[in-house]
Amino acid sequence: MGRRGKILLAVGVALVVAVLIPVIHHYQLRFATEAYIAQLKTQGEPMELAQVIPPPVPPQHNVVPFITNALVRLKYESIAGRNTPPAMRGILPGRAMIGWQQPRIIGRQATNTWEDLDRELTAAKDDLNSFQNLTNHPILDFNLDYEKGFDLRLPYLALLRRSAQWLSAAALYDLHEGDPKSACADVRVMLAIAKGDSDERVLISQYVRIAITAFGANDLWEILQDPNISDEDLAQLQQDWQSLDFTKSLEKALLFERVENLQECIQTRKSSEKFDKLWGYSYASGTSTNQDFPPTEQRSLYLRKYDELRWRWFWSYQDELYGMQSLQVVIEASRMAQTNKSFQAVQAFSAPRLIRLNEKHSVNSMNGLRDVFRGDPFFAALRKAMGIETTRNVVITAIALKRYELRYHRLPDTLVEMVPDFLKSVPTDFMDGQPLRYRRNPDGTFLLYSVGENGKDDGGNPALPKYVQSSNYYWQNSEALDWVWPQPATEAEIQTYYDRQKSRN
Repeated sequence: MGRRGKILLAVGVALVVAVLIPVIHHYQLRFATEAYIAQLKTQGEPMELAQVIPPPVPPQHNVVPFITNALVRLKYESIAGRNTPPAMRGILPGRAMIGWQQPRIIGRQATNTWEDLDRELTAAKDDLNSFQNLTNHPILDFNLDYEKGFDLRLPYLALLRRSAQWLSAAALYDLHEGDPKSACADVRVMLAIAKGDSDERVLISQYVRIAITAFGANDLWEILQDPNISDEDLAQLQQDWQSLDFTKSLEKALLFERVENLQECIQTRKSSEKFDKLWGYSYASGTSTNQDFPPTEQRSLYLRKYDELRWRWFWSYQDELYGMQSLQVVIEASRMAQTNKSFQAVQAFSAPRLIRLNEKHSVNSMNGLRDVFRGDPFFAALRKAMGIETTRNVVITAIALKRYELRYHRLPDTLVEMVPDFLKSVPTDFMDGQPLRYRRNPDGTFLLYSVGENGKDDGGNPALPKYVQSSNYYWQNSEALDWVWPQPATEAEIQTYYDRQKSRN
């Protein structure tokens, strides 16, 4: 063979190798991904859509038709929507202002009178009353088409949240008018909304449920400051709080999210439209400064097709595998949360696994697309769920303390004293898996708290660490040393707060 023939042979071999290497790599990743999915199925993990969507609700049990008109008519452009009366507003660490006792409604957006709110609530009375159907039948089914995947639209979630704000405003107004029984009814409806939407399998739905429940906790604190509250109303509220669940509902949502992400990967490999729509924004936002991937509108059709081809051939399967592995970590963590009820244990399990997956994937994915598949947002949802579970148990305990005080005209020395008459057992702090902390103070008040996200018992210290500067005194501030159920602020503390706000403005 002559020199020229040898050169051509070498070039041919090089071309074959150049083609074979990515082909082999592609199929290795494909087989690895398919093998991992098969492994999950063997373990009993639900990987089909029919396995992770909720069963249909019989029409006669679905309350949605009763509230549809009200959801639309309760507007955001209102006092209740934009300037809801503040409930349990933290003004100092461990201290909150009783909103219904204030002479005016001084909100974040404006200052209004209680008379102004009264006119709004009177005009919306029929719409607010329509939600009462939920108290006895807390089932909401918006007939979602789960097969739409990422194209599923959920406009009603914002309307549910807004309705909860209206109910919160109504509760504060009722307390202001000396009607704690009606305020309890308003909070019961808010909790019924959160319970009624518990079986919805979209992650954002769980976030909205958590937000609505947080509104209810704030209003419940306000109710407990009313000296005329009855044991009967408190007992019913306590039962409603006990019926809520978040970690189990979140697990179901995560199982759906996994199947949805799997379906989206499959469809995106087949559809250019899907690629442009789903992934385009991830690596080419309008504010992108990445020269390798400038904004989509600045990138030619040819280059976008090149990006799509590279993703399909080189990265799609490893992105899919990474997404499945990351979600599995969070799913297993959500199951741990239901058994050990400890955020510290859940975080110790999840954090190193997610970090290793993120580090591995960060060097093996198309620049800009890797964040689409990260498990961190799903773990953030689990953090939220465990936080609201802590809220739920603190609220249940606070109600029990009030009921005990109404009966015996004193506070118990320990939470154990309230078992079984007021509590089934001492509630758990979902931050560390231990019983909630409590002690009776010499001045007749009490200290009830969770150790917070740092997992350390700081003796019921609600302050922020010295290195953290913040004007947010919400009792569950993620930076707070402990999550302390607040005591009412004094008039002097409230006046100082208003003076401070006035000087800032």
